[in-house]
Amino acid sequence: MSAELLRFPATAQTEMPEGMRHEALRDWMETHTRILGFWMDRLIEDGDSEDIVSMLHRQQSWLAMMQGRLVRG
Repeated sequence: MSAELLRFPATAQTEMPEGMRHEALRDWMETHTRILGFWMDRLIEDGDSEDIVSMLHRQQSWLAMMQGRLVRG
């Protein structure tokens, strides 16, 4: 089984001014950080595997670090 690589036109992204792309990326990261937090809380409440919670926590921490970098510029 092999996957076919899909090519998407890059024009949609380049039409956005730099500031708007920066803001959209920051919003995306914030949303995903919150979603990870939501699911981590649910997994902890349900007593799920520490491995899964740890992996989600690492990903959430990385996204938070990247958000900080975007804010600082």
